[in-house]
Amino acid sequence: MSRPSPLPSPSEPLPKKVVQGVLQTLQAQEAECRMNWSLRMARLDIPEVTQPVLTHLFQFLLRNIESALNDEEALVRAFQAEVMRAQPSVMASDVLVVVGFVEELLISMAWRMAEPAHVEPFIRFAHRLCFDLAREALSEGYFPAKLAARTQFMCDAPLVNWLNVLSAECDWKWFALVRTRPQVNVEESALYVPETRMWTAEAPHPERTEQVRRALAEGSPFVAAVGDNLYAVAAARQDPLTVRRFRQTAQWIHNALQLAVYVRGGHGSGRAELLEVLLEFDDILATASDMNELLTAVVEHVCRRGGFRRSALFLYNPITQTVEGVHGYNVNVEEIMRIRQTDRDIPSLAQFVQIAKPVFLKDVANILPQPYVNKFHLSSLLVCPLIDQRRMLGIMLLDHGGKSFTPDNTTIRMVEAMLARASRMIVTQMYRQAGAGPITPLTTLTKREREILQLIADGVDTKEIGKALHISDYTVTEHVSSILRKLGAKNRTEAVAKAMRERIIH
Repeated sequence: MSRPSPLPSPSEPLPKKVVQGVLQTLQAQEAECRMNWSLRMARLDIPEVTQPVLTHLFQFLLRNIESALNDEEALVRAFQAEVMRAQPSVMASDVLVVVGFVEELLISMAWRMAEPAHVEPFIRFAHRLCFDLAREALSEGYFPAKLAARTQFMCDAPLVNWLNVLSAECDWKWFALVRTRPQVNVEESALYVPETRMWTAEAPHPERTEQVRRALAEGSPFVAAVGDNLYAVAAARQDPLTVRRFRQTAQWIHNALQLAVYVRGGHGSGRAELLEVLLEFDDILATASDMNELLTAVVEHVCRRGGFRRSALFLYNPITQTVEGVHGYNVNVEEIMRIRQTDRDIPSLAQFVQIAKPVFLKDVANILPQPYVNKFHLSSLLVCPLIDQRRMLGIMLLDHGGKSFTPDNTTIRMVEAMLARASRMIVTQMYRQAGAGPITPLTTLTKREREILQLIADGVDTKEIGKALHISDYTVTEHVSSILRKLGAKNRTEAVAKAMRERIIH
C-alpha cells in the first residue's frame, strides 16, 4: 500500500516545523495526557478489563505519533498490529475512542501553539491522520474470527474448553480457577502443551496449590478476579502481551460465569447478596451514637466489605474547594487528619469532584502529590465520592496497602451503594448536632489533641505542654493548629469554649 504524506498539499501554508513542534510538545506532556485519559475512561464507564488495553493503545499512539511526518504507513500498520494483539477485548467503539481522543489532543494543542493561519490546515492534517489510523485498524479486525476454528478442540473440562477457544499462542505454563475463602482451593487447573499448542486438564496436586498461594500473596500480574471469591491464576512468561492476553482470557471467563446464571435458572443472586450487605451496613450506621462512631463505621466496614486493606476519608468544602482528612482505617489517622489540599495542589481534584461515581486509578504516581505517594506508599487507588442529593460531601480512598490491584465491577458497585447510604447518615448526623458549625465534626480530635486542648484549658503554656507530653514546642504548635482548624476556632480561647460546649474536655 502506498500512502501519501498526511501533511496538507503544498498550497496550504503549514510548515513541517509547526506540525513537528505540536507533536513533540504532545509527547513531552505524556504524564498530563495520561491523567486526562484516565478521567475520560472513567466518564465513559469503560470496563476495567478493557482499560489497560486501551491505555496501551493510547500510549502507543502518543509515543509514536511524530513518526507520521516521515512514514505514515508504518505508523498506521504498527497501530493496526497493536489493535489485533489486543483481541478479543477491544471492539470497534474502543478503537474509535482511542483515536478520537488523540485527535482531540492534537487539535487542542494546535489551538494553543500554532499561529491562527496554521490552525485550520493543522486540523485537516490531524483529522486525515486519525481517519487513516481508525480505518486501517478496523479494516481487519477488532473481532477475533480466527478463534472460531479452535472450537473443534473440546473436552469435558469447562476451563480447558474455554482456554482452547480463547487463549492465543503465548508462553503459558498452567492456568487455574481458585477459591480463596474459607481457604485457598484449586477448583480446576489446566496445563499448556507447547508441542500441540493446546491445553489439557490437570489433576489436583499440592504443588499447584502452593504455587497458587504464592501468586496470590505476591500480587502476581497473572491473578484476576472472575467472580465472587473466585480468581483466575496462571503462570507464564511475564511480557506485556502475555499479561494482556491473560487479562482478556480472565474477562471472558468472568463473562461466561455471569451468563451461566441463566443456565442455573436465575440471575438475582448478586443483587440479593448486595441487598444483604446494605441491610447489615444500614444497621451499623443506625447504631452510631455520634459523628466519630459513624465515620469509624464507614471507613472500617466499607474497607473490609470491599476486600480492601486501607481506607482514608476526606470531607470536601465547596466554598474553598479543599479536601480535608478526617478519618481512616488501617492507616495513621493523625497523619490523615493533617492533610488539607486544594485544587491548586491537586489539579485533578476538581475533575474527581465532578465525576459523581468511583474512579479507579491504576497508578497515582503522576496524579497525586509525590510527598503523599511516597509517605503512604501509594500505587493503585479507588477514588470514591460521597454525595448527598448531588452535593459533594467528601472522597474516600481505598487501596490494598500500596500494592497494585484492579477492582471488579461487583466490588465497585457495592462500595458505591454503601457510600450512598453513608452520605445520607453523615448529613443527618450533622443536623442532629446541637449548634453544629463547620462541616468537619468536632469529635474527630485525636487523643493527643484532646490532651493538649485540656492542658490549654488548664492554663498551661506551649513550653510546659511540651515538657509534660515529652514532645517539642514545634509539635505542640502543629497540634494546636490542627485543633483550631478542626473546631473552626479563631484562637485558643474560642477552641476551649467550643470543646467544653461539646464536652470534648472538662
